Amino acid sequence: MLKIYKMITKKYKSIFSYVAALAIGLLMVNCEQEDNTGFSTLDPTSPDLNITTSVTSVTLVENGSEYEFTASISEVQLVDVKLYAFQAGGTATLGADFTLDQSLVIPAGSTSVKGKITILQDDIKEPTETAQIKIGNNKTANATQASATMNFTILNYTEGDLMIDLSWAMSSATTDNSGEAIDPEDFADMRLLISSTPDNAGDVGEADDSGFETLVLAADTPNGVYYVVADFYDANSEIIRDLDLDLELNQGGKINGDLHNYPSAISNEFVCEANYFVMAKITKSGTTYTVEDVASNNIQNSTISWGGTDVKDYYAPDGWDSKVVTSIDCAGLFTISGLNAEWMSEVWGETIETEGVVYYTVDGSGNVTIDEQYIFTTSYSGSLYDYTVTATGTLDEVTGTLDLQYHLFQDGWSVDGYWFGAGGLTTPYFEANLVK
Repeated sequence: MLKIYKMITKKYKSIFSYVAALAIGLLMVNCEQEDNTGFSTLDPTSPDLNITTSVTSVTLVENGSEYEFTASISEVQLVDVKLYAFQAGGTATLGADFTLDQSLVIPAGSTSVKGKITILQDDIKEPTETAQIKIGNNKTANATQASATMNFTILNYTEGDLMIDLSWAMSSATTDNSGEAIDPEDFADMRLLISSTPDNAGDVGEADDSGFETLVLAADTPNGVYYVVADFYDANSEIIRDLDLDLELNQGGKINGDLHNYPSAISNEFVCEANYFVMAKITKSGTTYTVEDVASNNIQNSTISWGGTDVKDYYAPDGWDSKVVTSIDCAGLFTISGLNAEWMSEVWGETIETEGVVYYTVDGSGNVTIDEQYIFTTSYSGSLYDYTVTATGTLDEVTGTLDLQYHLFQDGWSVDGYWFGAGGLTTPYFEANLVK
């Protein structure tokens, strides 16, 4: 009997232990629920879906380039959000010419997923191909339907052709009113040109797509020297920035990813024909291309700071120190600024409030002419006075000198004539002798 009692007692002790453990577990669960009172829980919804792409339309060479797209939802979900990417049109072949992340999943608890398209590189001679990629359709699960489209024009390597790619970026951080970084392809629309002259005039070929540019110097192009040039088709007119330019050259079997970088190459301050940047010079001999950097900005190279003297008069027999700048404008016309500034302030005692753009011409012999035109507005004793200028002179490019004899008029009255008559000048005109 004692043995049976011990067995029963042992059995109930096990049952008691189990019940006790169960009770403790329930108590812990109950405590956790009480500790989290007021915490929100996720409920399944139909979130907004947004799809962004790195490009909308691009022309490129088969070179292994990758392009991303991102699918984002408006709020975290308890379930996965699924969507699909597919080829909606075009002549390129999926798997042979490009690869594509076709099935995308935003996992439960996340808000975005990235996919990519890779343009495959091969050595097969093919015609130009296209691919239209659509991301999102009516098969999207657990989110509102949304879609985006990416269009690709794929240039293929042809033996002897030289592929030229141009991309750009702002030289400093540039954001919109909401603080979001502005895409460089939205900030500026640039042209890529091959020119027979070191400017944008000898047009052999040009590319002007909606994004970064690609151009081909074909194998059957005559041998010779060509220049690779960038200029603006359009650009942001509210924010002024320097642009960094990047050039990449490829030739099947010979040149692979030859990169050339040009920091702060060109500014959108002037969006016009005269504002161009010569990146490189290409010497073509058969199917051999020799590339040299030029890195020449037309407007910057045309802007010259001159020093020297201006107005030799009674108070400064050797002339007043002078700082003059010559340049070109968007029409390619020569401009000069700073003339007479020191004398007007130091001797005449008037403050230049507004300076106009003064144009001059130079003939083949270096003869300079300034037809009479507005030069600046001054203030004196609370009144404003407009002045005009006319001049002749010489420009010597070899010695880097610019000599001008000019007349200054205020409402038709000759300032230099008066100063000469008063004994302030030894010549019946003002004279500037300038050097680079």
